[in-house]
Parts: sequence; structure tokens; C-alpha cells
Amino acid sequence: MMEGFTQSLSRFLLRLSGYTLAALLLATASLSAQSYGLRFVGHEEIQDNRTSLDLTPEKPLCFNGNVELSFDVSLAASYKTYFGYIFRIIQDDKQNLDLLYDQKSLNFKIVIGERFSQSVIKLDSAHLFNHWNRFKLQMDLKSQALRVYVNNKLVVTDKLAFKESGCFKLFFGGNEFREFKSKDLPPMDIRDIRLSENDEQIHHWPLNEVKGTTTKDAVSGQVAAVKNPVWVKALHNEWQLADQFTLKGRANATFDPSSETVYVVASGALYHYAVRNRQGNVQFHKNPPESFFLGSQAIYNPYTARLYNYYVDQKAVSGYDPVSRTWTTESITPNPIKVTEYWHANQFIARSDSCLYILGGYGQLTYKNSIHRYRFSTHKWDTIPTTSDAYTPRYLAALGTTPGADTAYLMGGYGSLTGEQMLNPKNNYDFLQYLVKENTFRKIYELEVPKTDFAFANSLVIDPKSKVYYGLIFPNQQFKSQLQLIRGSLSEPIYERVGHSIPYQFHDIHSYSDLYYCPVSQKLVAVTLYRNEPNNTTDVKIYSIAFPPNKLAVQTASTKPAAGFYWPWLLAGVAAGAGLLVFLYFRNIRRFKAQEVANQHLAKPSEPEPLPLVGKLSANQALGTDPTPPTRLFFFGNFQVFDQDGNDITKAFTPLLKELFLLLALNSIGKQRGVPSEKLNELLWPDKSGRDASNNRSVNIAKLRNILDKVGFCSLSKESGYWKIEFDFNQLYVDYERYLAIINDKTALTKRTIFELGEITKRGSFLLNTEYYWLDDFKADISNKIINTFLQYADKLTISDDPEFLIQITNFIFYYDPVNEEAIILKCKALSLMGKHTLAKNTFEKFVRDYKAIYGEEYEQSFSAIID
Repeated sequence: MMEGFTQSLSRFLLRLSGYTLAALLLATASLSAQSYGLRFVGHEEIQDNRTSLDLTPEKPLCFNGNVELSFDVSLAASYKTYFGYIFRIIQDDKQNLDLLYDQKSLNFKIVIGERFSQSVIKLDSAHLFNHWNRFKLQMDLKSQALRVYVNNKLVVTDKLAFKESGCFKLFFGGNEFREFKSKDLPPMDIRDIRLSENDEQIHHWPLNEVKGTTTKDAVSGQVAAVKNPVWVKALHNEWQLADQFTLKGRANATFDPSSETVYVVASGALYHYAVRNRQGNVQFHKNPPESFFLGSQAIYNPYTARLYNYYVDQKAVSGYDPVSRTWTTESITPNPIKVTEYWHANQFIARSDSCLYILGGYGQLTYKNSIHRYRFSTHKWDTIPTTSDAYTPRYLAALGTTPGADTAYLMGGYGSLTGEQMLNPKNNYDFLQYLVKENTFRKIYELEVPKTDFAFANSLVIDPKSKVYYGLIFPNQQFKSQLQLIRGSLSEPIYERVGHSIPYQFHDIHSYSDLYYCPVSQKLVAVTLYRNEPNNTTDVKIYSIAFPPNKLAVQTASTKPAAGFYWPWLLAGVAAGAGLLVFLYFRNIRRFKAQEVANQHLAKPSEPEPLPLVGKLSANQALGTDPTPPTRLFFFGNFQVFDQDGNDITKAFTPLLKELFLLLALNSIGKQRGVPSEKLNELLWPDKSGRDASNNRSVNIAKLRNILDKVGFCSLSKESGYWKIEFDFNQLYVDYERYLAIINDKTALTKRTIFELGEITKRGSFLLNTEYYWLDDFKADISNKIINTFLQYADKLTISDDPEFLIQITNFIFYYDPVNEEAIILKCKALSLMGKHTLAKNTFEKFVRDYKAIYGEEYEQSFSAIID
């Protein structure tokens, strides 16, 4: 028995130590990847918009003896002009010492007064861009000696022109100081400017701000002034909207990593956006690709340097010639299918055989786990059989490959074990490895189910060196969504949020999102597509964020610790964790032995449960890396409230506070006046006297106000004797408010709004498991309006136009009325039209059984009668 426990505990400790190691690696990556500094805008902008940093805006700095200036510098990549001042030091408003970069000679040059230093500073271009280079200038004012070190190597020795003591002005980039003014500067990043006098550090400007036009000295608090700043930390925190436009018709997106170009293929034109020079343009086709149907996809083949569009259902592939602007059909097997069965499939091109692989997808109410392969060399298609149980049918997954594309990683998705949409579809959180040559899948791990379900944008960015991946996740059960970048481990089920979120409209097959990596520009690029069916247009948005993105930690202390502060605490935390494990290990051995003596008369027990406390923590919970949604209130399904940090605080609402909140909220949303105090007393404290009821009301109003402060973006108010709750719906999502907006404007119902209504209501009936007598009228009215709205829209549709969407509508209706006769007729007709006759018959038979169970009588119509 003791041996079994020890083995079990050992396995647990090994697993937890693996999580701890992976957590340490992610934490280490996060700390080292935290990027900051000041980006200087140079010749790409007009003079008035260029960047300058004045370290002495109020008064000069006065020194004597030995002075040392050090800083980190990196030239920003992908600009045309690199010329100008890194810094200018001016003594007593007369004498200057400058550091410039000269694009012509590719050298840094020191200027001393009116002459160049005899020595120049030349750095390898591979290290000059996107890498930090440490400059250190030592000035011995007494002996007039200058020494310059770059990356700890002495590169310049010269004589100074400064006096033995004096006061100095110090500028980085441009400046407007008297006759020394200049707006010539290269595009560059600067960070960690330090000044020391006689080996004692007296100033340190980290330049780690995210906004503003000042930066503070971490040693003395002295403030420096910045004009036209671009803060590096913000570039690694915030997604920048690089471009947005609307194309006629539908569109597909893909990416060429060698030239760092995003391609968006539309039926009439090709748009391409060059990440390096931040420019986009449109080329109109002379002929559209034959493969361009609903659900086709685009891919750039790096081995043929050619752009392709393909459509799996017709085995159609079209290649693009950028010179003639024409598409050539390489392969096609015509058939009548014009809407794909492989929406949101994943794709990659393997280097070993130069073939296109297409995995998964969704269509015709079925999720797929097939693998299609197209050989560019022979223009032939085949389907690769999959034998592994690990790869289940899905779509909305993310796929990334190793550099040689001999191994692919597949993360998450939405699907079902059988592939049938009607049989328990759900989000997947497994991480799979696919070996191309062996055609085998292996499940590496599975993430714990998060508090809010999410799916993935189409691609993962794999970093095999750091053993991490990057992916975009989004809650796929709502229309007003957001894309959140995560960084996860390739070996352990842990991940963390990095960068801020991107607004994203998710309407299933009408939406598409993808993620790309730019190795030269050191950026991640996200692309979102949203197809507006009524207008027959596609909205395209392209975002970028500097790589590596920063982990967004919540700063709780009033002062920010220095960079070196983290490491002792990190190591101490690891040591403390190890100590806790040892303590728990021996404590449980003692407990186990005592229990073994007490239970000698019992049969041999099974293996013990995981250790208390530690055993119950998931790896992501221990790290605090579960993705947190924005502030949300859910009324449909079980009542649920998430605060500003994404924490589920529903339990903070006691039964009385929950009823008070719901009473006020339901009578406030939709421009209602609220509830008078007398009505609150009557409904919530009917057995109390007027005075006691008022006291109870005041106490609970105060409690509710405290909870709403935690929720954020909503507050209690009283106007003209009516209590109500004010909501900021721009910052807070309330599903009931969205329901009202859709339901109250039935004349403007569209496929998009109907789908959104369905996504809202399929969480469950209104305030499920919540029963108050005053709530009954609300519930009945909402159910009737939901059903009538769906039926009203369905009446406008022709079944043959979009049978899949009509089936979705009937499924939404069945959530509220499982024996709705109009819905079963529409659903059976749509299934029959799609050729799914057996499924239609089974659906009808289940309806008949439910009808009899509810009404106690047989349903009168036959299956053949309703589909005629």
C-alpha cells in the first residue's frame, strides 16, 4: 500500500515538476521578452513629426571628474533613410560631442567640436537591426580623454574638447537648441540611458513608458521631455491597425513570409500589403480564378514562389501570374457544389514532397477529419487515410509547422467525435503533432477547459528554438468577439495571454482570421475578413504587433520594481514551491501510515486522490494564464457575471442581491425608468413594515453598489424616485441588451442578426434555474418573441437558397419549443433537399416521440406529408 502511494505521489510530483519547469521557461521567456524603449521617428516623417528626447529640459547637468554615458541602441528595420544624430552633448552651450550614423559608409561617427574622430564604429548589419547594442562613453574631463565601448569592446580612443568641469545639455535624436538644432536622425530604438559620475550612477532613464511625452529618471526622479514619441513597449503590447479596406465579393487571405507580403484574393482583384514598407496596393485580374467559390482558400507556395487559390470540393487549383495578372487553372473536376464542405480547413505545404495538405473543415452539418493532398508537380489530388483516434473531426482549429514543414502541430477547434453536428459538438483543447512522412498523429497534451470556451484563428506560429507557439483565440459563441494572442508551450499544457485583444466580428463561415510571422520586420500580423452578404462585400483589416509581444501583467504595487528585482523572487518562488512539495510529501506519508494502521481490517484501498490544494490546481491556474474575457453579464442560460478582470463573481450575488439586481436590471435595460422604492419593498420585503423594509433596502442597495463597482461599467442611480442601473454597453457586454436590440427592430433582420440572436439564446432559456413569480411574464414574453422572430425570418427564405442556415434557425427554435410544428416541417424539408433523407426521417421520429410525451397524444401528420 505504501509503495503504491509513493509511486502515485512520485508520478504526481514528476508531472507537477514538469509543469513547474515549463512554467519557469514561459516565465523566463516573458521576462526576457519584455521589450521597452523609445522609438525615434526619422526621415520617413516631415521635420515637425520627428522624435527628440531632451534629458535636460529644465536645467543642464553639471559634472567634473570622470563621467560615463551608456545606453542601448538598435536601428529600426525596413526604412529607406538612415542618417543623423544618435545624441548631442553640449557643454556650457558652446562645445559639442556627437554620435551620428552615416548610411553611406554604414558607420557610426564621433564628432568632437568641428572635427571627426579618427576612429569610426562599424557594426555587423545582422546585429545592428532588431538587436540591442550597448554603447558606453567614458569621458575623463580632467585628462581630456574619451573612450567609447560598443558591446564591451573598446572601439574609440580620442581627446575631448571639453573643459575640466562644466554643465551639459544632452539630446537624443532631433533637437531645437540654438545653433546646434537638427532634425536629422535615423529611425532607431533607445533604452536604458544611464549617467555616472566618478563610478556612481546618478541618473537612469529606462524609457519603459507606454504613453505620454515625458519619461522619469529611476534614480532621482528627474523628468525628461519627449516630442513625437513612439514607445516600444506599446508596440509590443498593442496591435496597430496597419490597413483596412472593403473588397467587392468574397475574399481569401494568405501570406508570403520571404517577402513579408499579405495577399488578399477577391474575385476581381488581388490586394497585397507589404509589411516592411507598410504599403498596400490593388491589382485587378484580367480573369478570375475558376476555383473561386464560397469556401475556397488561398495559399502562397514558397517553393514555387507562386500564389494559388484552391477549392477542395471540385479539386480545383488556380495559379496566379503577377506579370500578366492572369489565373491559370491547374486542376479542376467540375461538379454542382458551389458552397464548400470544408469551411475553415487548415492547410500547409510540406517541403519533403512539395505537396499541399488540407486538414479538417466543416460543411453540410458535418465536421471533417480528412486529409486531402494536392501534388503541384503532377496536378493530382488524393485523400490520405487517417487511422489515429487522436485526430477527431473539427474546424476552427489552428495549424503551424516546423521550419521544414515535416511536422505540423494542430491545436483545438470545434467539432464532434462522430462528425455529426447534431451529436454533442463542443470545443476541443487538444494539442496534436502530425508527422508528414509517417502520416501519424500523436496527442501531446490537452489544455484544461477554460471558463469561457474559445476557438482559434487558422494558423499557429511555431518557435521551435524557444519551444513555444503563438496563436489567436476567440470566444466562438458570440458575434461581438475579440481575438486574443496567446503564447503556449510545445510540450506542456500551459499558455499565457500576450498583447492586447483585437475586435473581431465572428459569424461562423462569414468570418475568417489568420496569424503570420515576419522574421525580418520582427512582427506578428493578424488578418480578419468579414463577408457582408447583403452588400456582397468583404471587410478586410490587417493588424501588426512587434515581436516578441509582451505579457500583460497587472501591476499591483504603487512603484514598479527594477528589472533585477524579478529574478530573486522568481527563484525564491521556485524554491518555495519545491519546499512546499517536500513538506506535503512527508506530511502525507505520515498521514498515510496512520490511516493504514487504522484501516488494517479493511480491504486494500485504491490509489489515493491527488494531494490536497496543490493537486487541485491546474497548470494554467497556478500560472494565472487562463484567458480572461471582458466584463460580461449573461441572462440567457444560467445567470453569470464576469468582472473587469474576467473573474466569475456570480457567487458574490446572494439570493436576495441577485433578485434585487435582476429586478433593477430588467427594468432599466431598454430605456425603462427603473423601479420605485415602494415596489422594491413590496416585492422583496412584503413581510416587513415600511420602516424595516426601507432599512433592508438601504443596506442591500449599498451591498449591490459594492458588487457593481467590481463588475465595472455599471452603476446604481436614483432619479425621480426610481432606482435603476446605468450600463455602459460600449465597455460591457450584456446578452439581454443585444437580444432587445435585435428583437425590437424586426424590419432590419438579416442573416447576421438572426445568427447572433441564435448564438445568444442557445446558451439556454432566459434566466434558467431562476424562479421568481414576478419573472414569469418576462420569461413567457421573451420565449414567444424569440420563436416568432426566427419563424418570421424563416418565412422570408426559400429553402433551396440556404438549407443549412434554415436548419440552424430551426435548431434555435427547438431550444425554446422542442415540439414546434412549423420548425419540424422546415427542418425535414431542408434535410431532404440536401439529400440527408435518413437524418430527416430520424429527426421527425424523435419529434413525434417528444410530441407524445409532452401532449399525451400522437402527432397527426406523417413524414411524407410534411416534406411534400
